[in-house]
Amino acid sequence: IMDFLIDFFTENFQNCVWVAAILIALCPTLESKIAIPLAMNTAFWGGNSLSPIFALFVGFIGSILPCYFAMILARKIKSKATGFVSSKLIEKYSRKSQNILLSNSNFKKYLMLATFVAVPLPLTGVWSGSLIAGFSGLDLKYSFIAIAIGAFISAAAITILCTVFENSIPYIL
Repeated sequence: IMDFLIDFFTENFQNCVWVAAILIALCPTLESKIAIPLAMNTAFWGGNSLSPIFALFVGFIGSILPCYFAMILARKIKSKATGFVSSKLIEKYSRKSQNILLSNSNFKKYLMLATFVAVPLPLTGVWSGSLIAGFSGLDLKYSFIAIAIGAFISAAAITILCTVFENSIPYIL
């Protein structure tokens, strides 16, 4: 499957690497963690690969686009749905949500959310942070700001790592 995806992206987006990076960044769990190394990968794109600053910008924008939609969707699922699917989904994120809700100050709640999103590991990121914010019932505006800050920190860390370990980028994918 990975070879098919690599061939698909290199054949169809050779001249528009930024579009491929945005499409990858939109995907849950992949987000900027994969989009930035992919955009900077000269083994795939040759001379069309993106500069670190442009890859950072494209990865950040692509990963933050679905944030508001995911928060709204999580709120709708929590308020409208009942049954096996919604209870399992809410149960999965309830522990993380409870840690945020038990915090006394609002600033600490959003700081914890931003920190969770900023860690560039699997199952942490914009999609997970948005679901947590939606299930927790946090304010959408402040949650979006916290998630955006966390996403930018994560994208910057990934860009720095990809710049420092430039020769290792082809091995990431």
